[in-house]
Amino acid sequence: MADNRCDFFLYLLYMVLDKNKIVRLFLISTGLLIYFYFFNPKSETHSVVSSTAATDQVMVPLSRTNGANPLASTPFMVVLQGEEKNITVENELLKVVLSTKGGTIKRVVLKQYKDKNGEQLVLLDEQSSHMGISFPYQNLRVDTKDLYFQTQASPVYKLKESEQVKIVFRLVLNSAQYLEQSFTFSGTSYQINYDWHAVGMEPYLNANTQANFCWDIAMKSLETDAKADIARSTVQYYLLNETFDKLKESSTEVEKKHIAVPIKWVSVKQRFFSSAIVAGDAFKLGDFSMQPSVSSDSTKSVALSLALSDKDKAAGHGQFVLFFGPNDYKILKKVTKGFEQNIPLGWAIVRWVNKGLIIPLFSFLEKYFSNYGLIIFLLVFIIKLLLAPLAYSSFISMAKMKLLKPELDKIKEKYKHDLQQERIEQASFCRELGINPLSGCMPVLLQMPILLAMFNFFPHAIALRQASFWWVNDLSTYDSIMTLPFTIPFYGDHVSLFTLLMALSTIFSNQSGPKEGPMKILSYTMPFVFMVVLNTFPAGLSFYYCISNVMTFLQQKFINYWVDTNGIKEKLMARQQNAKQGAKLSFQSRIASAIEANNKKKNRS
Repeated sequence: MADNRCDFFLYLLYMVLDKNKIVRLFLISTGLLIYFYFFNPKSETHSVVSSTAATDQVMVPLSRTNGANPLASTPFMVVLQGEEKNITVENELLKVVLSTKGGTIKRVVLKQYKDKNGEQLVLLDEQSSHMGISFPYQNLRVDTKDLYFQTQASPVYKLKESEQVKIVFRLVLNSAQYLEQSFTFSGTSYQINYDWHAVGMEPYLNANTQANFCWDIAMKSLETDAKADIARSTVQYYLLNETFDKLKESSTEVEKKHIAVPIKWVSVKQRFFSSAIVAGDAFKLGDFSMQPSVSSDSTKSVALSLALSDKDKAAGHGQFVLFFGPNDYKILKKVTKGFEQNIPLGWAIVRWVNKGLIIPLFSFLEKYFSNYGLIIFLLVFIIKLLLAPLAYSSFISMAKMKLLKPELDKIKEKYKHDLQQERIEQASFCRELGINPLSGCMPVLLQMPILLAMFNFFPHAIALRQASFWWVNDLSTYDSIMTLPFTIPFYGDHVSLFTLLMALSTIFSNQSGPKEGPMKILSYTMPFVFMVVLNTFPAGLSFYYCISNVMTFLQQKFINYWVDTNGIKEKLMARQQNAKQGAKLSFQSRIASAIEANNKKKNRS
């Protein structure tokens, strides 16, 4: 049975290696390659998600309507007007401006990063972000972002490492009714603890009303490659049942979702930065809306409406954590469970490679080297060193198949009119010599997760953002040496030098061994396909593969120099002779056994 299975797999292998099959394989591979990079399907949580068309929840718009305020004849009339006071809190990482209007965050600056113009990176400001609690009153809706709070806080706070400060805003209706919003900062954190506390507000915050935390954000355009920034910006969320999902980044229309189950956290994720809110317990449900921005200053506009839990409303108190910071794996992992998924690291096995090998290795090299071109070079070298046993095993298998090719060609000529018998005889011949043609492919397949991991790691590696190397000003985006007066589909409107070098090094590396027929064609066409696909990818990725190709070529030459191919041939032929001799002896022993059994039968009779 085992021999039949082996023959079957070998038969399939040779069917694939047939000339016509290779052409088909190339076409299919190219199609899948294009599909993978440009139309990668996104998972949907249909069991808990429905269109917002099915709900009566209305998103709060960024703009306000003109005319008299309908709250003027309500208990909230006393907080419709007031003097706006700004409070600035600054630590090592953030500079945050809070305002008494809305009692909330007005502006966030990430001090350790620059925007695409080289200026301080403003993640959000009063034009791009509005947040606050919204709850019903009679047939009206009260939005705290439009009301005036009071505070006893000083205008400016500068925190050192171990210092903390709590800024408290109070919305006072009367001596017995008020709503507090407080923000707690620490000296070395991108996180801000946000609490709300209601006293005497039971008529407005109770189990029969739906109070929401509402947040409208126009994501600022922060990167030089605006298309990549738009393509990787979205709303991501994590449910209390530990399910992770997101809105479609590729959508060119308004994308809406109604989440009908408890939500742990929601992140407005851009390519390299995120603004997020994490519930202390959970949000009861949520409504999300996202659409492409019509302004060149922003990428996408988002509206979030998150229902406060009945438990929080009953207690008159809720706790949340706001996060404003970089999409750095080490930082995100410390925020809350599942928060590191803001960085897309690929499918399960690819994600495991990124988390277990690539990210730790890259972080280790960062501790000792500041030049990211050198870090990428060392990353390639170490990975090649780790994969050297697999490369050696693959080379030996290919060398054996190369030595057997004349014999396999003889079998092919002998049975040229009987394709099935030809495959069976070739499989039998390989098995006779103890060779499995698939063994040369297995080491290559085992390296594929690392290959794919790089396609997820480099486009989201914030360490490469604005990192220069040689002629490249930013390794996180493509290096353009020429701008074309037109746009080529899939290729773009520019020429990337690192991508060209990567394609040439691939062709050069493929010539390390003799190739014939379709394999020779593939050795030229596949580098061209990758050149087209990678032209808009980060220069760091193209540089990685360029160096990888050069090291692969040198590795093959080194192995070829040290491996005795004549010795391999002699061992194969000796094994073939032993196999034939063993088969002959086995046949003779079976004849002798049959004669002996026959003699015993005659004696008994």
